Amino acid sequence: MKSVSRRQQGKGALELIEEAVHLLRTAPAGALAAYYLGGLPFVLGLLYFWADMSRNPFAYEHAAEASLGLAMLFLWMKFWQVVFARKLRAAVALAPPEPWNFTRCRRVWLAQSALQPWGLFLLPLSLLPVLPVAWVYAFFQNLTALDDGESPRLRELIRKSARQAALWPRQNHVVLLILLLFGGCVFLNWTIFGLVLPNLARTLLGVESVFTRSGFGLLNTTFFAAMFGLAYLCVDPVAKTVYVLRCFYGESLASGEDLKVELKHATAAGRRVTAALAMLLLITPHLTTCTFGASPVPLSSRFATAASPAEAGQRKSPSRPTSDAHPRSPSALSSSALDDAIAEVIQQRKYTWRVPRDTIAKPEANQAGLLRRFLDGIKKPVRAMVEWVDRVLRKLFTSNRTVTVGGASALGWVLLLKLLLYALVVAAVVALGWLLFRWLQNRRRPSIGVVGEAVRPAPDLTDENLGADQLPEDGWTKLARELFERGELRLALRAFYLASLAHLAERNLISLARFKSNRDYELELRRRGHSFAGLLAVFGENVSVFDRIWYGMHEVTGELVLQFAANVERIKAGG
Repeated sequence: MKSVSRRQQGKGALELIEEAVHLLRTAPAGALAAYYLGGLPFVLGLLYFWADMSRNPFAYEHAAEASLGLAMLFLWMKFWQVVFARKLRAAVALAPPEPWNFTRCRRVWLAQSALQPWGLFLLPLSLLPVLPVAWVYAFFQNLTALDDGESPRLRELIRKSARQAALWPRQNHVVLLILLLFGGCVFLNWTIFGLVLPNLARTLLGVESVFTRSGFGLLNTTFFAAMFGLAYLCVDPVAKTVYVLRCFYGESLASGEDLKVELKHATAAGRRVTAALAMLLLITPHLTTCTFGASPVPLSSRFATAASPAEAGQRKSPSRPTSDAHPRSPSALSSSALDDAIAEVIQQRKYTWRVPRDTIAKPEANQAGLLRRFLDGIKKPVRAMVEWVDRVLRKLFTSNRTVTVGGASALGWVLLLKLLLYALVVAAVVALGWLLFRWLQNRRRPSIGVVGEAVRPAPDLTDENLGADQLPEDGWTKLARELFERGELRLALRAFYLASLAHLAERNLISLARFKSNRDYELELRRRGHSFAGLLAVFGENVSVFDRIWYGMHEVTGELVLQFAANVERIKAGG
C-alpha cells in the first residue's frame, strides 16, 4: 500500500531531477546527437538574425526571408527534440528504439508545426496572473515528450499533454523553480566566462582586440543573447528529460509500465548473476564446492577466533542447530546491555533529525530579542559600508564628458550596469548578514534534549522498494541480528547489506537513491573510494553474494550469513 500511495503522489522534485540527470548521463550518444542536431542550427540562426536585425542598416530588405528561415529552423529543432525524447523514453522503458519512417516523420513534423509555435505567445502571457506559467510550460514540454507520430489526430496529443501537465502540480512547480535557478547559474557562468575570455586570450596568447581595449565593448544585446543561447543548450536537455520521466510515470499510473521496467531490471540482474555463476562453475569447481558448504572446513572458521577441537566438531555436525554453530553469535549480548547501548546511541546529536519534532524538548532560554539586538548592532557598520560603496560607484560612473555618438545607448548600459552592481552588493551584504546571524544563533543555542519514544515497527524487508535510508546503520544491524536469531537467514542477509549501504552513505562514499542498482553502487564506490582497495574488494564480494541469494535461487546457510556479517564489519572498519 505504501508503494501504491507513493506512485499516486509522484516522486519528489529533487529525486526526479537526479534521476533525469542519471538518465541523460547514461543515455545513448545518438540521443544527445539528435538534440544538438536540431538545437545548434536554431541557436546559431537566432544569434545571426538578432545581430543582423539590430546592426545591419539594410536589414529591412531581407527581414521577411530571414524570419521565414528562422521559423523553419525552429520547427527543425522541435522535430529533433521529439526524436531525442523518444530515444530517452525507449531507454527508460528498456525497449528497443522505435523505427522512423516517412509517415511517422511527417506526422511529427505537422503536429509540432501546428502546436509548438503557440508557445512563443502563450508562455510570455502565462507570466501574467492570467495563466499559470508552470502548467503552460509543462504542456508544451509534454507535446515534445508524448508525440510518438502514431496518431494522426492532434486532439489526442493535446488531451494527453494537458492531462499530464495537470498531474502532480507541486512537483511541477518545484521542478520549474529548480530548473530556473539552475539556468540562472549557468547563464551567469557563461557570462563571466565570456567577459574574461578576451583578457585571458591577451594574457596567454598575446591577442589584442577591441574588447580588451574597452571594458564595455562586450556589454551589448548580442553578447547577452549568445550567453542565453549557450545556457539554453546546457539546461534544456535536462528539462526535456525531466518531463519525459514525468510523462512516463504519469502514464504508468494506468498502464503499470514502471512496474514492468522494475521486473525487467530484476530479470536482467538475475541473468547476469546466473551467467557469472555458470562461468565460475566451469572455471573453478573447487571454489564452488567451498562456497556452497561442501568443504569440510566451515567458512566462518576462517574469520572467527581460534576454537577448541570439540567446538569445531560441534560446528561441523549437521544435527546441531544453527545458533550453536558459532560461539560468537549476536545473541551473546544481554538485552539490558543492548538497551543501554541503543539509548546511548540515539542520544547523539546526529540522530536527532529522525526524532519527531513534537518529542524534542524546547530550550528554556528566552531568545525573543536576539534578532532585534543583532540588527541594532550591525546597523551602523552596514550604513557605513553602503555609503562607501555609493561613493565608489559615483566616482566610477560620474563623468563630466559629453557622449556624442550613441549617447543614449551608452547611458542606458551604464545605468543598467550600475543597477546590477547595486543589486550584487545588496545581495552580498544580505548573505553575509544571514551567515553571521546563523553563526551567532548556533553559538548561543543551548543543548537540546531528546525525549524517548516507542520503538517504531521494523520495515518490511520483503518490499523491493525498501531503501537503506529508512533506518540508520545500527538499526539495520540490530534488525539483522534479530532475524538471524529467528532463523530468517535470507532477510538477515538483506538487512546486513542495507547496513553496509547506510554506513557507506554516512561516509559520503555513495549516495542512496531508489533507482540505483547494486552495480551502480559498486561503480560509485569505485569512483569515490578508489584509495580504499580493501574496501572495494570486500564490498564487491558482498554484492556478489547478495545478488545470487536475493535475486537467485541459491541456498543460504548460517555460515554464509556470518561470513557476510564479518565482511560488513570489515567495511565499517575501513576495509
